[in-house]
Amino acid sequence: MPGSAHAVFAAEAVGGALLLLGVWPRQVALALTPVLLGAAWVHAPNGWVFTAPGGGWEYPAFLAVASVVLWAAGDGAAALRRSPRFVPGAAS
Repeated sequence: MPGSAHAVFAAEAVGGALLLLGVWPRQVALALTPVLLGAAWVHAPNGWVFTAPGGGWEYPAFLAVASVVLWAAGDGAAALRRSPRFVPGAAS
């Protein structure tokens, strides 16, 4: 189990850095959504508040929803690299 926790941390850290840099934000947000939903699932037994022992489930759930919104809203004007794939309503 500790190995999977390290993989989740690495995915969130690398994904967060790519989002901050604006490198393929739509694709990164879409890729992070299942990771964040998994984090919310794991933290569900800890309760609602993020300050609870072990952390609550609401913050990872919020980040998952924010990732879906980012994917749907678009890359943004300041994106360094635009996402050519997984764009809603675009013909592939």
